[in-house]
Amino acid sequence: MTSMPRAGVVTPDLAELLASHRDRLRPPAVVMQPARFGAARLTRFSFSRSLVRRAARDRWAVERVRFEMDAAGRGVAVYRVVAGGSVFHFVAFTTTLDESVHTDRVVADAWEVAAALVEGELTDAFLAELAHTVPLQERGRLDPRVLVLTRGNRSVRFFEYLVDRLASGRQPDPDDVGDAGYIMRSTAFYANGKFGMKSFLGYPDGHPLGAPYRAQMLAAWLFRELGYDSVENCARLRGGDAAIGFAGPWRQFFGLGNATGLGLVPYFVKHPCVVNAWFAVRESALAHVRSLPASPERLATLRWWIDRAALHFASGDDTPRPPWSSPHDLANACDRIRAALAEADRAPLPFDELYRWAECQDDETCELVVSMLIELDDSIDDELLDEVLRVDEDPGVDPLMTIGRLGELLTDRFAWLDELRLDDGRAAHYWWVISDNTEEPRRAVRRAIAPRHRAVAIDVALRLRALRTAVEAAPPDTAVGRFLADHPEHAPAVARVASSDLPYAEARDNVCDASFLPLQMQRFQLAMYGMDNFSPKSTDWLRVTLYQGAPRVADIDRAPGDGWVWPPRPAAVGEATA
Repeated sequence: MTSMPRAGVVTPDLAELLASHRDRLRPPAVVMQPARFGAARLTRFSFSRSLVRRAARDRWAVERVRFEMDAAGRGVAVYRVVAGGSVFHFVAFTTTLDESVHTDRVVADAWEVAAALVEGELTDAFLAELAHTVPLQERGRLDPRVLVLTRGNRSVRFFEYLVDRLASGRQPDPDDVGDAGYIMRSTAFYANGKFGMKSFLGYPDGHPLGAPYRAQMLAAWLFRELGYDSVENCARLRGGDAAIGFAGPWRQFFGLGNATGLGLVPYFVKHPCVVNAWFAVRESALAHVRSLPASPERLATLRWWIDRAALHFASGDDTPRPPWSSPHDLANACDRIRAALAEADRAPLPFDELYRWAECQDDETCELVVSMLIELDDSIDDELLDEVLRVDEDPGVDPLMTIGRLGELLTDRFAWLDELRLDDGRAAHYWWVISDNTEEPRRAVRRAIAPRHRAVAIDVALRLRALRTAVEAAPPDTAVGRFLADHPEHAPAVARVASSDLPYAEARDNVCDASFLPLQMQRFQLAMYGMDNFSPKSTDWLRVTLYQGAPRVADIDRAPGDGWVWPPRPAAVGEATA
């Protein structure tokens, strides 16, 4: 695989970075617009990519130590990971289901894969315990040796197709997998204390999985490996001597599919400190790159990324993906980006010049440029990234603050609420509730159903408007603590204001509005995880691919940095490769 040049990195404090690039930081009024962050793509700060870099840099030893499956793919698989002084096992129990019961829903009753990432040695007794509890998923009870619980299904369209091709001694036909970036599709990665698992706060200092989402990303990477191994095993058992394994670029092309719904919206809204850290890392890196002068190495690296993205998108299908661009539209955007860079590369600050061009384009083109420019950042290394993404989410409300001061903060920091037309009848169109049938977040038309104490308190814009009205009616010298004693219903909004000094914590949106589009918050989070190939299936959910092109277990010791991202679809046998 081709790799690109990378410069050395340094580790200043994130706050210093934000301050030092203040003149080029994009303002929250731009960054936090739904259409803008809803066009985000993965960057080198995405969690999947930092996991691969860490595993390669620290030479994690990963091997498949048990694989007992029949020709239909039913059985058990165990992968062992040695990372520093720690040992982990990814344990998967597989079966088959009728196609009619396959579902992307979190609340399915059964899955073809049920798996867990566990810490420590795997005894026969522990394996037997996992064999009982892991397939139960939410209905089971685990212990702190379990770090991640996951499940999923095979791709209905492509698993058996790939098995048949390999069993007959043939690689996949690229025309048959034009829109397929995965072999298996996951539906959840539970962690952080759920169902008795270890809490993230229980990871000691220096733990190899002690960075946010690293345990989930390790589980996802091994889940993807299981997909490859399952197909090759079924092909070998069915095809005998004629069977082959994935070869050439097919060995790494497929990722892990994922289907994501409305559950990401409450997370985005409920964790403003986390969201601010995610945005701040990206924005400080972009501002830094915009301040860099031209150099042959940087320009070559950026051209490499443009060409890479162009090949990837051009080799995809041309299915419309509203509200976003199709892959072929994105390939055309890469051509325009390449031409714009040719115009800017002689400027004193070519990357700033390219960004200024991009911000005059559509949101997808602009954010594609942002992702490519961030690849040039040398101000944030992986250690600093791990540190700044660990945040304290306690807003620390001062009960002695006066109502007058609270009102000033509301006026100064939430003036954008006036842009949302919160007095319009459509502003309170939806309730966000927990479904009685599925226990999943849902939005329901407010006139049609009452929440009956099942409401999910993410109606931030409406709560802040109500708080502003109450503050205007209260004596300005009233202490906030006294105010909340009389009006406890405003406690969430007051806490929101208390943490509002974070520049990138609030989406300029109202999740209860009739026109609210969940896909935008979902996409930003998925890009931060490292997912791509965004394929909306409605206004509420979409399918994506994770780890497409990433190194396999056997290749991690020679992983080429981040050069695996955005792989082009492999060419057919005898066809020229770009």
